Amino acid sequence: MPTELIIFDNDGTLCDSEEINNTATANILLKLGFSQYTAEFCHEHLAGMAMSDVREKVENESGKKLPDNFTSMFVQSALLETERSMRPVPGSVEAAKLLSKSYKVCVGSNGERTNVLTSIRKIGLMDLFTEDRIYTKSQVSRGKPAPDLFLHAANAMKVAPEKTIVIEDSPSGARAGLAAGMRVLGITAVSHNAESMTKNLKTVGVERVFVSWPEIVDYIKNDCG
Repeated sequence: MPTELIIFDNDGTLCDSEEINNTATANILLKLGFSQYTAEFCHEHLAGMAMSDVREKVENESGKKLPDNFTSMFVQSALLETERSMRPVPGSVEAAKLLSKSYKVCVGSNGERTNVLTSIRKIGLMDLFTEDRIYTKSQVSRGKPAPDLFLHAANAMKVAPEKTIVIEDSPSGARAGLAAGMRVLGITAVSHNAESMTKNLKTVGVERVFVSWPEIVDYIKNDCG
């Protein structure tokens, strides 16, 4: 079935933001007394998760409650660093522009909406996607790995799930795309441990895992209709 829509994850896929997000999360948790959640641990175990799910995971694992403003603390911390140092994943801007000439495109992110919009603006893709084609966890009841966000995005873009490709860098996002009945491609261009992440994505069941955006563009154009 020919592809009509491509949904791009944001963090670690379009924007090189995983280090920013993981460092912000780790620093906040350290201030709150949760020193075991290092930036490396956050990258390995929390990447791609909505902050509401991070809260639940930390509280379940520690048996302690996080403060009510935990998410807002993260948003402010990550936002400051995003404004200061956000960069695109190498090749992502060019890939998005090229693919948009042949397919409908949108963003589907578990990130906090303010941070996602700021990230997309910083890498120069706001004109391409526009706010109404950037879908975030706040718009659905369940974030990734549930399929809700991707199904919401496809419905809004008026494309059937089976005609949609999701591009993801995390197992959580990959599970969401597969649960939505979409084709899922993995990317490890800025992964902290590309070998480990490749294994994890393949275990989840993605169609292919790529190390760079040019490879993905060629694959979609040649093999995905």
